[in-house]
Amino acid sequence: MKINGIAIDTGKLVSKEELLKHLQENGANDRTLTGIRDKYDESFGNELMWRYPISDSENAGVMIVVVKEGFLSLPYNEMDTKEYEIYDLDKVYLLDEDDLERYIDDWEMFSDDLLSALRDMRLIVLETG
Repeated sequence: MKINGIAIDTGKLVSKEELLKHLQENGANDRTLTGIRDKYDESFGNELMWRYPISDSENAGVMIVVVKEGFLSLPYNEMDTKEYEIYDLDKVYLLDEDDLERYIDDWEMFSDDLLSALRDMRLIVLETG
């Protein structure tokens, strides 16, 4: 398997169960992922975790983490200045093809809309500045 051109040896990944146990025992928040980030960065040169900060109407966003079984979605609705995202472990799930297609579509709509608005803002500032 390759992600962003990086060959991933799945034997070096944590399992979904290991990750959830780690979060349950140490706090279900973003800071708790630091050790796993460091392990992945050392093994692969990449943390293999991505924030997806777009609401799906149930969650404020998700953290996507590569695990042995696939791609794990850690939903969050709360954030803290010290712990960052606080994950809802009752809503964790492995992403399937439909989920990933929806994430791609939603990201493209979000990005296109934001870029269009920013370009318009820049023109307004140039015209009025």
